[in-house]
Amino acid sequence: MSTALTLLRREYWEHRGRYFWLPVVIFGLFMLASLIIGIAVGGGFTDVHPTGVADGGGVAILGFGIGFVFYILFAISSIAYLLSCLGDDRVDKSVLFWRSLPVSDTSTVLSKVGAVALLGPAIIWIATIVTHLLVLFAIACLASARGATGFTVFASPLALFGTWALFGWAMLLTALWWLPYIGWLLAISSIFKKRAWLWGVLAPIIVGFAEVILSSIFTSNTTSHFFAFITKHLIVAPLYYWGNPSIGSAYLTAGVHQSFFTQAGAITHFLTEPSMWIGAGIGIGLIIFAIAARRHSATA
Repeated sequence: MSTALTLLRREYWEHRGRYFWLPVVIFGLFMLASLIIGIAVGGGFTDVHPTGVADGGGVAILGFGIGFVFYILFAISSIAYLLSCLGDDRVDKSVLFWRSLPVSDTSTVLSKVGAVALLGPAIIWIATIVTHLLVLFAIACLASARGATGFTVFASPLALFGTWALFGWAMLLTALWWLPYIGWLLAISSIFKKRAWLWGVLAPIIVGFAEVILSSIFTSNTTSHFFAFITKHLIVAPLYYWGNPSIGSAYLTAGVHQSFFTQAGAITHFLTEPSMWIGAGIGIGLIIFAIAARRHSATA
């Protein structure tokens, strides 16, 4: 356990831009936006919420929206990280230093997976909670200063704690859902020292276009099932299911607990999908391949 924590700390300190500065910049942008919204809404708060009480559904949507922005930008940055994390240390020869320590290739590769699937989401989760609270506070202060009942945004604890719990759960399931892509990018990084971007992106594109060409020759069908599957698999992820069923104005006013259980069920349902476990199996296989390729690179 101590080795795993040490390796995760190493990932954090070597990539502070992803784990610290990226959330800080996003936080700053959200705070700026909240000030602008608070000033714009101000006394018109009761026009937005005619009852004078902030809608819990809107508070929940705001929380999920903030978390979604954090996570998607982190996921995009993770593509570059995964494609380079096993190649850079071979280019600058730092791999020789790490091999002098009692750390196995398995531990090293798994630390990369843990950084993307666990460490990053944990930081994103904390950043989402802090940003959500401070954005609500800023809007509430500015609205209340102009005579509105702005602090009713904190009237529903379930809109806060329930939202954070569901978002954290959705991130964990999304990491499992996207495990085959994590494994693929790590496998490419373990093979190629340079131009991993080219192979990581070009190879799937070649497969998709090859299918289109062959299909057009033999069946006159130009549809790529490969592209369609990848696109659907990336888009249909647990993280996106916080809005299914959608969070509406009555979301937290009637049947509140049932609504949240329904929402949690829609997200948890992914665990019953065969594609979840087939993809996870493929991802694990690719990660094992990345470990073997890294070990072979040391003896080659």
